[in-house]
Amino acid sequence: MNRTTVGGPELGGGRGAGGVVVLVDPARAGRSPVAALLATELHPSVHLRTDDFLRVIRRGQLPPHLPEAERQNTTALAAAAQAAFAYATGGYQVVVECPAVPALDTFRRESRTTGAALHYVVLDPAPGRHTVDPTTLTPETTTKAVLAALATGTHLLGW
Repeated sequence: MNRTTVGGPELGGGRGAGGVVVLVDPARAGRSPVAALLATELHPSVHLRTDDFLRVIRRGQLPPHLPEAERQNTTALAAAAQAAFAYATGGYQVVVECPAVPALDTFRRESRTTGAALHYVVLDPAPGRHTVDPTTLTPETTTKAVLAALATGTHLLGW
């Protein structure tokens, strides 16, 4: 048994590798508790927040909603994706917490470059291919629903 399967599911699809799940909550329906609980269920795991990659900018930070913040936001998202896949190639299961739908091409590019699996989950009541509806669930049951979806591969975007 390799270390990525001890104590929890493996995002790498049974290949003995780490993987990345991008967890998006556009309505902010409990994203933080779900992301933290999800990371607790995976082993070994890392929990990254894309917001943290913006907060580390000390001078010249712009509010991310402004059009002129596009370069800043793109750079921070690229840094988050690179960090996530660096951990994944080291065998970690990585939960990336995003407050809004990110430019997935950044994550897809890192997935293709590293060969690590990429999963995408949106916490949203609107039905969709990559959604989990958290509105009638607790953070714990939402986490279980996300884990079940990850186990079936329905949220897998690529390697």
